Amino acid sequence: MKYFELDTQSQFEEKNLCLAIGNFDGFHKGHIAILNSLKKIANEKNQSTAIMSFNPHPREFFQSKIENFNIYTKSDKINFLKKFDVDVYIEFTFDKNLSELSANQFVENILIDKLDIKNVVVGKDFKFGKDRLGNFKILEHYSKENNFNVHLVESIMPSDSSDKFSSSIIRENIKNGEMEKANFALGRHWHMTGLIVEGDKRARKINFPTANVLPGNHIIPRKGVYCIEAYVKNQKYLGISNFGERPTVDGSKLLLETHIFNFSEEIYGNELTVRFLTFIRPEQKFANFDELAKQIKKDIETAKKYHNI
Repeated sequence: MKYFELDTQSQFEEKNLCLAIGNFDGFHKGHIAILNSLKKIANEKNQSTAIMSFNPHPREFFQSKIENFNIYTKSDKINFLKKFDVDVYIEFTFDKNLSELSANQFVENILIDKLDIKNVVVGKDFKFGKDRLGNFKILEHYSKENNFNVHLVESIMPSDSSDKFSSSIIRENIKNGEMEKANFALGRHWHMTGLIVEGDKRARKINFPTANVLPGNHIIPRKGVYCIEAYVKNQKYLGISNFGERPTVDGSKLLLETHIFNFSEEIYGNELTVRFLTFIRPEQKFANFDELAKQIKKDIETAKKYHNI
């Protein structure tokens, strides 16, 4: 996959693109429908598939106090696009210059003059340009006079709900520990990935060693204990994770601590991916380590019942 970081002043030489535009935060089932349409149209037109997204997310730009907003990290997004065999990924810097372009200027200056698009694929709710005044109708108007086609992908609706698949709803699900809802909308288990760092090894002293990972630049899940799948060295394991500040030891920074069942290897420095399956209980402060150990045993029993092991 070719990867380009562009701004309003950048030059761009790629040609003959079938382009989907959006933030694609989370790549939920609605986004997958757009990507499937993109690949189908590109194949029919013998064009390269291209995704145009924005960094930072426009909401992060306009609301500068927002932290840990995105569902996945930037590297997660790139890895997902590679797995989906997208040919070109264009990450447009969302800055003052881009934010002040009118909808007409965005189409003329970016899509036509800079990217020379031939086909554009967008979702039903796609908005663009200053004050989000641009929409499918404006794209359709320009397409008739500028030798490109625009394709609309209707929103995908869950069979048991009147709400469409939405990144905003998924963020709330994750923040509330409602992992089953988030995972259903994503079409996969939400995960955190990071390098395993050395901790204070207190959990090891009570016979529950953990692999510890610092959170990345993504949404922060509800603090507490989860039933999880862990992936390290291309192997899958089962276990439990605690995400939080470890109040029993007066911790002050967020940490993901993962206890992998029946595992004793030294894996410091390796990459760990933790997939969140279900929320077990909120994080809590215990009077002593004996009480903590008793609760961890209960958490493990709960997780093993979930896994049917």
